[in-house]
Amino acid sequence: MVFSLSKEQFSRDQLKWIAMVTMVLDHVGCIFVPVKTMPVCYYLLRGIGRVSFPLICFLLVQGFFYTHSRRKYLFRLWCFALVSEIPYDLAFFGRVWNPWNQNVFVTLAIGLMMLLGLFRTKEYVGKGWRILISCGIVGAAMVAAVLCRSDYSFWGVLMILAFYVGQYDWRLLIYSILLLCVVQGWLEAFGAVALFFVRYYAADRDAGRTRLPRSFFYWFYPVHLLILYGIFVLL
Repeated sequence: MVFSLSKEQFSRDQLKWIAMVTMVLDHVGCIFVPVKTMPVCYYLLRGIGRVSFPLICFLLVQGFFYTHSRRKYLFRLWCFALVSEIPYDLAFFGRVWNPWNQNVFVTLAIGLMMLLGLFRTKEYVGKGWRILISCGIVGAAMVAAVLCRSDYSFWGVLMILAFYVGQYDWRLLIYSILLLCVVQGWLEAFGAVALFFVRYYAADRDAGRTRLPRSFFYWFYPVHLLILYGIFVLL
């Protein structure tokens, strides 16, 4: 990958751990820290937490290129979107079902469907129609994220697209990710820090290493939300 330097730094599992730790800090700030009485602590935790989602988007695109079965990959995302919905609603809204907001797995699944559509378009559609159809696919994915009210909405879809389009062009990637982070507001701008970890990622560092079970990364999201909700209820 273009992101790797001669000095390899981060493996895929290390990026996953960074994404998980920053995610937990973000959710701790959101659930436990009142912004009105503890603004510094709140914004510090939420700012650190902004790093998580861009890393997850990057790992999703990596998974798209290296998975053995993209259909199974998409099926897993939708399955965990269903599994995660109740923990997500409990943790952030205090109810078993909140139809007005959906968890981040929904955004990721929509983004992966978009990538599948773009990849197929590149393979089977002539150059003359490719741009038009690709724009339609991206637009449909953005609308789907908005209609589903999924976490990060259409911004999340565009983040996935940026990592897909900029995979071989670091300059394009850094500009697009910076723009996406900054235009969402000053807090989301901290997400651009994820570019540092992406820049020093080397896919071949995973070779020969004991990797985290694939299911661990998926289950971490709903399980940690349930644990945080349980702690919140006890307190």
